[in-house]
Amino acid sequence: MAATPAPIDFWFDFLSPYGYFASTRIDALAAQHGRSVRWRAFYMRGIMQDKLGQTRPFLEVPLKGDYYKRDVPRMARWFGLPFKSGGLSNFISANACRAFWLIDDLDPLLAKRFAREIFEWHHVRATPPNTPEQIAQAAANVGLDPERLDIAAAVQQASAKERLRSETDVAVAAGVWGTPTFVVDGEMFWGADRLHLVDDWLRRGGW
Repeated sequence: MAATPAPIDFWFDFLSPYGYFASTRIDALAAQHGRSVRWRAFYMRGIMQDKLGQTRPFLEVPLKGDYYKRDVPRMARWFGLPFKSGGLSNFISANACRAFWLIDDLDPLLAKRFAREIFEWHHVRATPPNTPEQIAQAAANVGLDPERLDIAAAVQQASAKERLRSETDVAVAAGVWGTPTFVVDGEMFWGADRLHLVDDWLRRGGW
C-alpha cells in the first residue's frame, strides 16, 4: 500500500494580503494532487525585526513600499477577490495568530474557518481584528462555542503567547522568512504568485 503523501505546510500571518489571496486557493490546489494542507500561523513582525533586520514600517521602505501599494490591488484583481485593507499599521496580528493555534488544538477544520474569517475581517471588511473581544466574535461567527473555549481570555495567557513564539521559531527553522510560504516535501515556495510553481512541483514530483 502506498504511503499517504505528506501534507503541504501553509505558513501565513494574517497581516499579509498575499496570505489572504493564497488562503483562497491552496486547499483546492492541494486536493487536485491528493494532498492535504496544514495551516500554520506565525508572527511575521518578529521575523522581520529579529531575522531580517527590518525595523521601519513596511510602507516606509523606499521603493518597496511604493511597489507594494500598487501590487496588492493588482493581485487582488488577478485573483478575482474582493479587497479593502484595514492597513498594515492598524493591525497587530498576534492575538489572531494565538487564537488560531488554540482553536487548531481543538479542531483543525474550525481553525481554518476561523483563519478565513480573520482574513476577511482585515482584507475585505477593512476591520482589523485586534482586540480579544473582536477575536472572540470572529471565532463565534464560525461556530466556536464560548463554553468550550473562552478565546478572549485564552489569547492573553502566557501559554498562548509562548505557543506563538514557538511556532514562529519552527517557521524560522524551516527556512520561512515571508508570508505566505508553502513547504512541499521540504521544498519551499514563497508568495501567493508561486502557487503555479507549487502546482508544477506537485505535478512533476520534484526534481
